Amino acid sequence: MYDVIIVGSGVIGMSIARELMDKAHLSIAVIDRDIPGLHASYKAGGMLGAQNEFVQDTALYQLALRSRDYFKALSHELYKETNINIDYQEHGLIKMAASEEDVECLTEQFHFLNERDRSVTPLNKKDLDNLSKHTIEFKHPAIYIPDDGQINASKYTKALLKSITNKGIERLYNTEVKAIKRLKDCYRVHTSDTILFSKKVVVAGGAWSNKLLEDYQIEPKLTGVKGEVLLLKNEQLSLKQTLFITNGCYIVPKRDNTFLVGATSYFDDYSVGTSAEGEKWLINQATSYIPILRESNIIHKWSGIRPYTHNEWPIMDEIDHGLFLVTGHYRNGILLSPIIGKLLSEWIVNDQAPSLLDDFKVKRSVQL
Repeated sequence: MYDVIIVGSGVIGMSIARELMDKAHLSIAVIDRDIPGLHASYKAGGMLGAQNEFVQDTALYQLALRSRDYFKALSHELYKETNINIDYQEHGLIKMAASEEDVECLTEQFHFLNERDRSVTPLNKKDLDNLSKHTIEFKHPAIYIPDDGQINASKYTKALLKSITNKGIERLYNTEVKAIKRLKDCYRVHTSDTILFSKKVVVAGGAWSNKLLEDYQIEPKLTGVKGEVLLLKNEQLSLKQTLFITNGCYIVPKRDNTFLVGATSYFDDYSVGTSAEGEKWLINQATSYIPILRESNIIHKWSGIRPYTHNEWPIMDEIDHGLFLVTGHYRNGILLSPIIGKLLSEWIVNDQAPSLLDDFKVKRSVQL
């Protein structure tokens, strides 16, 4: 009998497990089906983007800002625990309109952000040239968010895994959860290999979470959105800032003169690998805005599945006594993982929902 079983070993599930073990000495198992190429956490671009996609002061925006503030200290903690450097960097983010039609929305976002953070500034061509050392083509108005940061998502995921292993948390490999059944005083978890029992269960299985809970008829519906990513090598480009285009393309500078270019978006697509069409779009977009990238080598390419709900609003709720659903973080899973780990672990240990998560319940009180 476990105290807590966590279904899903992405950054959300492992962050909850790590914080739980720090708060209380519990018997915890993290179950992972380990299907290569499907884990969004390993495949993410790693930009934090806490201010990148918000135009309203919502509960999600506040969570994003708070979670971003944890990363610098967290990077040091994880390095001490695991000797893995998650490559935390804070060089800012440039956001540019992809077309004239997007300028109005970007201007609206600038006013929203600037009212709350005066360091967010507009960029004309001269400003952009100075900031990017003439490497980014000025096509449409842009804004600069200087406090945005990034990490290496793969290293972050590996560091969390090593951390929970060091803390004595059991991890079940190559094990797929088939069903979860509530009993009188615990849950019976049917897996591909065995039957497990636990006092509490957290379902954090990304885009597959709702399939385990069909009896609960969860609304809003959850789906997977496939995203394709390329990693380019270019010795001549010294860009530090992340570039995000309003059409969803982004270029994230990484270590050793590598640049991560993402991401396509294919709804209800759970396939693995990149497509010729997707690769072409990514290359065309990246080289259109940063021409010197035409001289790059593609050194890696991959895809991941992101969990999506209506209006990109996550679900974090206790849907039955001791049964928690945590999913739908879409493009913000990496960013939100530290604060979700803290808040969900408090909820599980104290049997009391944190007020910061009131707007993320299955039965929505927030108007979306």
